[in-house]
Amino acid sequence: MTKTESSKSEDVREVLINAIEVELAVLKAAVSFWRLWIEHTSNYVKTTGMNLSSIRSSDKNIKQVLLEAVDASRETARLMTELPKKAAEDFLTELAAIERKKPPGRPPAKRRARAKP
Repeated sequence: MTKTESSKSEDVREVLINAIEVELAVLKAAVSFWRLWIEHTSNYVKTTGMNLSSIRSSDKNIKQVLLEAVDASRETARLMTELPKKAAEDFLTELAAIERKKPPGRPPAKRRARAKP
């Protein structure tokens, strides 16, 4: 194998490694997103279920229970709107961790755009 073929092989190897690292960072951020989504949704379902039971049993003032249900809904909506930002932060954190783990002598992957003739 000539030096240019070796260089090309190394470039391809680096591009593939970088692509896999980014893919893993994306997947980790996605897992974090869905874990938090499930957690927030579960809490909402639990709270709303308790409020519904209170309304049915007439143990509490219905007006107060309805206010609690609306508050739970509002809080869940607020938490859900924060999830994309949190996922983006997790993704960037993962990318930063990948960069810190790279050996110092490893050059960044070279990307070249080629125009079609």
